[in-house]
Amino acid sequence: MDALTRLVAIEEIRQLKSRYFRTMDTHDLEGMAEVFCKDAVLDVRNVFRYVPLGGDPVGPTGPVIHGRDNIMDWLGQSLPVTSSAHHGHGHEITIVSETEAHGVIAMEDVVRRPDCKSPVLHGYGHYYERYAFEDGAWRIAESRLERLLIDLHTDEFN
Repeated sequence: MDALTRLVAIEEIRQLKSRYFRTMDTHDLEGMAEVFCKDAVLDVRNVFRYVPLGGDPVGPTGPVIHGRDNIMDWLGQSLPVTSSAHHGHGHEITIVSETEAHGVIAMEDVVRRPDCKSPVLHGYGHYYERYAFEDGAWRIAESRLERLLIDLHTDEFN
């Protein structure tokens, strides 16, 4: 793969991950479905827990979900009960071939329940991902969230 083709692929994957964050925060399930491969794997075992460097995991374990339809079902149940803002930083993307790439994306998110009484989660960590070129576009084939830190605080506005 020549340098220009590699750079275009990297930018397309960066745009893909940005679309993932936007569709997550706006609860756009139709748009979100387009970011995943048909047989994607979403590993959110650490969505509400974290593993401090050199330490043991803290918090409850989430699921590992196989297949785009199952991922969308899980998100369809999870997203309506939260409001969130996700940010991705410092995309490290490695193009393996014309149809496969890997990435590590630093992330920060704020998640709150609409009751404004539950603690607000402010998380920090990384997404570890594999991408595949499927149906004419780069899509997420595997995504694993690894949190390094979670701050919980009460909503100061209510």
